[in-house]
Order: sequence, then C-alpha cells, then structure tokens
Amino acid sequence: MRPIYVIGTGMTRFGRLDQSITQLAQEAAIGALSDAESLGIKPDRLVVGSQNPDEFTGQGHLSTLFADQLGLVPAGATRVETGPSAGASAFETGVAMVGSGLADMVLVIGVEKMSSVDRGTASKILSKMMSYSNETLYGGTPAALAAIVARRYMHDYGLTREELALVPVKAHRNGAKNPLAHFQKEVTVEKVLSSPIVADPLTLYDCCPTSDGAAAVVLASKEIMRELVPEDQAIQVLGIGHATDYLAVQHRLHVTSLNATVEAANLAFSMAGITPADVDVWELHDAFSILELIDMEDIGLAQRGHAIDLLRSGDTEVDGSYPVNTTGGLKARGHPTGATGIAQIHDLVRQLRGEAPPGLQVSEPEIGVCHNIGGFGNNMVVSVLGIR
Repeated sequence: MRPIYVIGTGMTRFGRLDQSITQLAQEAAIGALSDAESLGIKPDRLVVGSQNPDEFTGQGHLSTLFADQLGLVPAGATRVETGPSAGASAFETGVAMVGSGLADMVLVIGVEKMSSVDRGTASKILSKMMSYSNETLYGGTPAALAAIVARRYMHDYGLTREELALVPVKAHRNGAKNPLAHFQKEVTVEKVLSSPIVADPLTLYDCCPTSDGAAAVVLASKEIMRELVPEDQAIQVLGIGHATDYLAVQHRLHVTSLNATVEAANLAFSMAGITPADVDVWELHDAFSILELIDMEDIGLAQRGHAIDLLRSGDTEVDGSYPVNTTGGLKARGHPTGATGIAQIHDLVRQLRGEAPPGLQVSEPEIGVCHNIGGFGNNMVVSVLGIR
C-alpha cells in the first residue's frame, strides 16, 4: 500500500443538539477540510459512516446527500454501516482507497443524530443490531448484554462494584476538560453507585448516552499531503485491522473477552510493526464501563482480570504510563454511534500533534491506537496512527 496520511480533522460538539444530521455533517466536514487547508481542492471520494439514520432521522442515502450539500459532485460517494463501528469502517474504506491508488484524497464523515426519537425508540433501533432470535426476541438490549458480561467478569475476577465505578469517574474527569464532550461535569464513585439501575449491576453512569454529533477526517497520499500541509501536521496511518465474531453472545467462546478485538488488534499491530508496549495513547470503545476493562485486556494493554489495577494505580490517566480515553471516551464525550470511530481518530490526531485540550495533552506521544466496537462486540476495527 502507498503511505496514507490524515491531514485534517473536524468535529462538532457531541450532545443533544438542535442541528439536523446534514448540518452536523457539514460542520465537521468543513472543519476537516479547513484544517487540511484544502477548501479549494475537492476530494476524489466521500465515505460516510452512519449506523441507522433512516430510522433515527427519516433521512437515508446520506452519501449522495452530503456530496451534493458539500459541493463535491461528481466525486464518488459511499455510505458504510457496521453498527456502532461504522465510523471506523468508513475510515478503513478511505484508507484502502488512498492506499490502493484508487483515490488521492478522501473525505470521511462519521455522523449520527439520535435525539430525534425518544430514548425508548432509540433503544429499540439499537437493539436491531443484535440477534433477534437469540437476544432481542427475549427482551435483550445492549445494556442487558453488558450487564451479563459485567456480572460474569465480577464473578470470575473478583471485580467489585466500587472498582467498576472508577471507570466512569475517570471518563467524566477527562470529559469535564473537553469542550466538545456531551458531559462536561465530574462525578464521584458515590454518585455512580447511587444513580438509577439500568441493568443490574450497571447504573446510569456506567452507560454512555445517546448523542448527536459528527466528526470528519481528510485522508491523503504523500504527494497531496506535501502539497497541502506541513509534514508535522500530517499523521500517518500505520496499521488497520478489522475482524468479526458470532452475532449472538451465547455462541461465542468467551463472555468476558471479545475475540474480534483480539483478532483486529493483531492485524493492526502486525501491519504497523509494533506491539502494545510501543503505544503512547489509547482510544478504546467504552460504551459501558465494563467494556473499557475488557478492551484493555483484549488489546494487550493488561493481563486478564488485571485492567482495574492500571486504573487504580493511575496508569490510565492523561499523565499515566498508558493514557486511555483522554477526552472522556464514549461515556463522557458521547456516542453518536456512526460518529464515534471518526471522533476517536480526531482526538488521537490532535494528541499526536500536541493539540489536545488544556489538561488533556499526553506528553510527546508518537503512536496511538483507536478501537471501535460494532454490534455488541462482534464487528471491531482497530487503527494505529503515528508520527513517522
């Protein structure tokens, strides 16, 4: 593959927003194109990641809609959907286009607007990504499955309910400093534990919100990169891995490990020629608090059952040895499903450039990893970015 670079990023605030899905996508896209200093040069291709805009907003066919609204016609436009990892899958598609020589510059947008429906309807829409015959038919929801996983993990490894609360506490501490985060207020362990039960043992603060928002990146070949931006502004895509697992949780080999993460991470690390020990900053998919711990173990950052040790010791803080979810993760930054994978890329690029929000900048990072979950743990994309 040819070298591929991220030369521009843009992102809206995440939250319950007044803008339409089109307006959100436009704001993020124009921000990314401006950052790449490429408003006068049209991308060859547009790739859009979105989970279910048809049901959330009543608007489909986003790829052509956005190409039209952004003035990109006649550039080829594609929408990608892999559940909540749609943004990372769209990024992967753009990487493949540039790497293969099919395109020299690709605009990738991740977007979702979930607040147009009530939360009960949103939960039903999200549950459609699960196995109907094995899970949804019996009242299963993503939160219910996460609760089953959490209960089993607590049984197997002795994790306490108080320890699990440390995950959202860290997320909100970081989100409070992130001006684009859905939640910008710190919480305590006591507040996490006393908040309403969503699915035992998970409380409200263990679960990410349904959010609106968009993020965008501009991918380019080395030739285009050198024409548009200083080399210290361009971040190279070093590796990418994508893997699946069985749709229903009951058909998988393990409940407390997501094998698709293991496979995708191995592919990404192999392509990049690195190991987890080489990584300076991590963006992991923490839609539920228990997932951050499992992600850390599956991706090779922690031993089985010992992710909580890194959290307790402060190693996963911004100034720790293994910074994880420095801008709040899905829990505090928010989770507009199709936008999350690109938001992770946006935040990682800003880290590697030294442009993270005040108080959230990791010291001189050179390599970062993003991990985005699709479905309930069955369609994973892991991306490695770096300065080379």
